[in-house]
Amino acid sequence: MGNFKIKLALFSLVALLSTSYAESFEQYSKQQISEYTNYKSKLDKEFKEYKKAQTEALKEFRNELSKKWPPTEIEFSSPDKWVEYNKKLDAKKVIDYKNKNVTMEVICQDDKEAKKRFAHMFAEIFKTDVATAYKNDILEDKIINKLKQKRGTVKSHEKLISDIVSTQEKSKLKEELNQSKYSFVSYNGKRVYKVTLPLPSDAILKKASKFKPYVLKYSEVEKISVALIYAIMHSESSFNPMARSYVPAFGLMQIVPRTAGIDSYYYLYKKKKMLPSSYLYDANNNIKIGSAYLHIVYYKYFKNIKDPQSRLYCTIAAYNTGAGNVARAFTGNTNVNRAALLINKMNSKEVYKRLLTHLPYDETKHYLKNVTKRVAQYQNIEKGV
Repeated sequence: MGNFKIKLALFSLVALLSTSYAESFEQYSKQQISEYTNYKSKLDKEFKEYKKAQTEALKEFRNELSKKWPPTEIEFSSPDKWVEYNKKLDAKKVIDYKNKNVTMEVICQDDKEAKKRFAHMFAEIFKTDVATAYKNDILEDKIINKLKQKRGTVKSHEKLISDIVSTQEKSKLKEELNQSKYSFVSYNGKRVYKVTLPLPSDAILKKASKFKPYVLKYSEVEKISVALIYAIMHSESSFNPMARSYVPAFGLMQIVPRTAGIDSYYYLYKKKKMLPSSYLYDANNNIKIGSAYLHIVYYKYFKNIKDPQSRLYCTIAAYNTGAGNVARAFTGNTNVNRAALLINKMNSKEVYKRLLTHLPYDETKHYLKNVTKRVAQYQNIEKGV
């Protein structure tokens, strides 16, 4: 009877402890979910605020420019173009990395003044590095002011074009500039002069080679091929270190702070953080984050896809449109694991064809074609890049 009482007491104690543990665990789980939800809401709000500030700043900047520039001459930085206006908004420099040329425009009264200003702008372009370009970014200033935040700084001293134009090539460009007959259009009682100079035919490959140390490093760390990292960079920005889109996405690998930025930073540092543009304009940071995101997509999201080539195709498409949209091309919904089951019943050629016919967006279909083609190109020249 005594043993029975002891067993009963022990049973009651275990039951009490189990109930207490269950309640504590449930409470802990609810707390974790609540914290995650609150943090996610905070990041969503932060990203929406940035997008709103960007939209307002862009509209404001466009209105200011429209008072001086013809509508056809108003442009802004993009993934493959760097565009800079001076403070007076009467001069503009453009480096088009994709089409390999430099354009300068000035608003002034006559050819003599235009020639003098073009010579000065030409010298400035060859001195400009990423840190200076970011510091002089008028649109970024407007965005930061609307957010009432402190302006970040970029420490990178990587040149925009002087690292891909030899001394001899620069002399030829300078001579061409001096001999050019500038075209102009009349607008608001003044002349808008314009001149375009070609960059070397191998400018893209020269620029690509400048990032080789980072590409090799993070290719090894993340177990992602050098060719894939290069192909993504080429397709995203044509190696424009000041690349930006109005998604927004920033830098060489066009990192979107709200998605790839947060996921990659957490994977690397176990912290959820919205990365600012100043962080992503640093080439080392950008390639590190972009390579980490490729690792996440290839080794985590699509880990159940057995064929490496099929997984590569899906990874390329997902970098542009997200893993959920890739899954939708096979199943009609965003369930990646269900999609993997169907993909594993197909060969890589069938997977590629399926993606090209069933991906939700034409942009992603073109992206898949371009990156796949460039992966092959960079595999062939990898040792010489």
